[in-house]
This record gives sequence, C-alpha cells and structure tokens, in this order.
Amino acid sequence: MTVGDMRQGNNAPRQPASHARNGEPAEADGARPSWISTFIPRAANGEPLPADTRLEQMRMLVESQKLPIPYAFPLLMVPYVACFAQYIAWYWLVVPVVLVVLANWVNRKTMLEFVATRPTADNIREWERRFAATAFLFAFSISSTAIFLWVPGDALLQSFVLTALALVLAPLALITACYMPSFYASTVPIVGVIVVRLVNHGDLLHVSLAAVLVMFTVLLAQLTARLNGIMLHSITLREDKSGLIEQLFKAKRESDAARARAEEANRAKSHFLANMSHELRTPLNAIIGFSEVMASEIFGKHSVPTYKEYAHDINRSGQHLLGLINDVLDLSRIEAGRFQITEEEVDLVQLAEDCRRIVEIRAQAQRVTIVANFGDDLPIVFGDARALRQTWINLLTNAVKFSPPGSEVLMFARMEADGGLRFGIHDNGPGIAESEIEKVLHAFTQGASGLAQPGKGSGLGLSIVKGLLAVHGGRFELKSTVGQGTQAECVLPPQRLRARPAMAKRA
Repeated sequence: MTVGDMRQGNNAPRQPASHARNGEPAEADGARPSWISTFIPRAANGEPLPADTRLEQMRMLVESQKLPIPYAFPLLMVPYVACFAQYIAWYWLVVPVVLVVLANWVNRKTMLEFVATRPTADNIREWERRFAATAFLFAFSISSTAIFLWVPGDALLQSFVLTALALVLAPLALITACYMPSFYASTVPIVGVIVVRLVNHGDLLHVSLAAVLVMFTVLLAQLTARLNGIMLHSITLREDKSGLIEQLFKAKRESDAARARAEEANRAKSHFLANMSHELRTPLNAIIGFSEVMASEIFGKHSVPTYKEYAHDINRSGQHLLGLINDVLDLSRIEAGRFQITEEEVDLVQLAEDCRRIVEIRAQAQRVTIVANFGDDLPIVFGDARALRQTWINLLTNAVKFSPPGSEVLMFARMEADGGLRFGIHDNGPGIAESEIEKVLHAFTQGASGLAQPGKGSGLGLSIVKGLLAVHGGRFELKSTVGQGTQAECVLPPQRLRARPAMAKRA
C-alpha cells in the first residue's frame, strides 16, 4: 500500500460529531480519555473530543504525509553534514543521518499500518500513543543534530545548527496542525534542545535568544491551535453532513419500501374490486330486474298490496347498491391512474339539461327547484361525455339531497378570464364547516350534515368529481358556509375547449 492509498481509510463508518455535543460519552467504551486527550482541543461543552473526531484528525495527519516535507529532512541531512565534515569525525556525522532516516521509516510504517487496520474508537488510545511516540522520535532525530553536530567554541557552526533547527519548526507545524498531540510531541523536543544549548552559554545574549524562541514557540502553538480549530470545524461539518446524508438515504429506503407496500396493496385492492364487482353485479342485476317485474305486476296483481311496496323498496335498494359499486370501481380506477377517458366534442349545456331532467323527479319529490343560468355562446368541451355527465349528476344529486324543502339549486356555466370554463352547482343547504371541506373531498367521508342524515350518501360523490376533473386537467373547488349553502365549482382549462360552430351559434 502506498501513501496515495491512504484516502481509503476515510471510508470507515462513523457517527456525526454532534453525538458528543448532545452529552454522549466521548469514548466508545465509556472509559476516561487517555492522558494524550488532555493536550487536544475540547468540544463546545468542555468535554474531550469524541473518539471518531480524533480518529478523523489522525486521518488528516496521514493525508498530510503525502506532502514532500517529511521526506525532505533525510535529503537535507546530506549537505547539512557536509558542512561539518572537517570539524567532526565521520561516525558522529552518520549518527544523526541514521536517526533521521530511521525515524522517517518508523513514521511512514505507522501511517501505513493506521490505514491498513482502519482503526475504530475501540483502539484509539493505542493509536494516540503510537502517533505521539513516532512524532517524538522524529523530533528527537532532528534535534540530535544539536547533540552530535555541536562544535564547542565555534559560534558560527553553533548558530547554523540552532537556526536550522528553528527553521524546522515551521514545516513541522504545517504537517501536524491537524492533530495537536503530534504537534506538541514534535515541537517540544526540538525547542527544548535549542533552549538548553542557548542557556548553557550563560550570557545574557543567549538567554535572551532562548526567551525569544520560547515566545515564538508559544505564538506558533497559538497559530497552530487556531488552524486546528478551523480543521476541527470542517470535520464537524463533514461528519454532520455524513449523518444527514445517511438519514436521507434511510428515509429514502423507508419511503421506497412504503411505496412498494402501497403499490402492492393497491394492486390487491384493484384485484379484489374487480372480482367483487363481477360477483356482486350479477345477483344485483337479477334482484333489480325481478323487483321491477314484481313492482310492475306484469304477471298479475299481488294478493297483498304491501308486497308491491316491498318490491319497490327492493328495487330502490338494489339500484342504490349498484350505484355504490359503480362509484367504488370508478374511484379505484381514478386513484390507480387507470381511468381511461374517451375524448369527443361535448355540448356541456345540453349535457347539463339532460342531467337536470334525470334528477328533476327526485328534486320535485323533495320540493327543491333546479334553476339553470348558463352563459351565452359557451364553447364545446373536448372530453369524456360519460365522465362529464357523471360530474353533473353527482353534483346535482348531492345538492338536492341536502337542500331543505322550498329551496333552490342553481346550475351555472360561464367563461373565465384566462379562457377556461367554470361550471357547477350552488345550493342553499346546511353548508359545510371550513374545517370539514378537505375531509369531505376524501372517499367515504362526510361532513357533519351528512352524518346527521344517515343513508343519504356514501361519501364518494365529491371525491369522484374531483378525480374526474383531474383526469381532464381541471380542478374542483368547494366553498361553503354553515347555514348558508355550498358552492361546488368545476374548472376546465382552455386546452379542453373548442369554439362552437357558427351554425350552432345562430341556432
């Protein structure tokens, strides 16, 4: 495995950083954080950073090893040692070179093992110790130059050694800024060696330089901590984003599963309704037919007049049940998107008049007057005649059914400003509360007025009208005021309209 493959280690599963902020334990095993954790930034609540966040910082440290800076140190040792060849024995020159090469090899090996093992929160303490140890070893190998290459009495060479070590601090801070324990472990040994060498001179100048170096190191630590905070914030945002993405995928999976169950349930419902329609319609047609024969007394008068009334009741009940079955089947096809319309040119006004004559008998029985108010020269509708007929009948029947005796039901049709066609029914019935308007548009649901008059409907009429308008690209609007009446209005888009022929207009 190469250092370029280290990105693969970023795929290890982890939880969002928000877990620690919500009061959960920072460690996966619930134990106290290791002593190394005291040297790293803390969460907003003062608790140590969660283990998964520290692991991500380690991964970023591994990613930084792809920079050429760590590999530059062994190469720089060659000209560095050459400057001291005439002052120090060759075996003293070899020692720091070997130490630097060895430390670099150990550091690289540790990074590769970290990627290969894909550590988790369970073994984070072991890796914290290994990272700190490798950083300290690398820093010691660099600072060994101040031990083995120190030339007593030669201020120029001493200054060269100390300056070189001081310059090493900047790239080390750049590399280890993403993980503060490694920064401290690599910085403290180098600064310590330099300070000791300077203080050993004992004069004011060298002591002042040592003090300046300490202050510089403190400033460097602050800047590095600030950079680490920015990186930590990016880690938190990335982990939170990962958590949100995971939740989104989970919700999508649940949604897909729910949709699959719904589709299966819908198919089962359609199959059930198809079978039941056949099983119910056959005996119902027989019941309706025989009851009509009995009510008409085709084969002779009944010996008991009550039987004729019973036959009428049976016929009406059968017709009601058959109509209910047809409504359920229509609604099922509409909801399943399988309601096929046969498009043709339809005279909506003539269709409305036909429907009025059908409902007129029932309206007269309830002493309800149906009034028509249609606009002049209304266009021809390009749609399904059966569906539009059912729309008118459902609206008329529903209005007459709930209108009090002596009231009026208004049928209307007029053009809209946008070129559409609006038609519908206005009645003076009990009305529907605003909170119930959405409810009555759903199948098998009635408002308070419908519940107060049981047996007057199935709660399917308005939902079927809404569906029939939808398949025509139109919409259904229901407005009502309790105690004043209801306005059921349908709107067809301009695309569904055709100009009436000139001959028809003159007629």
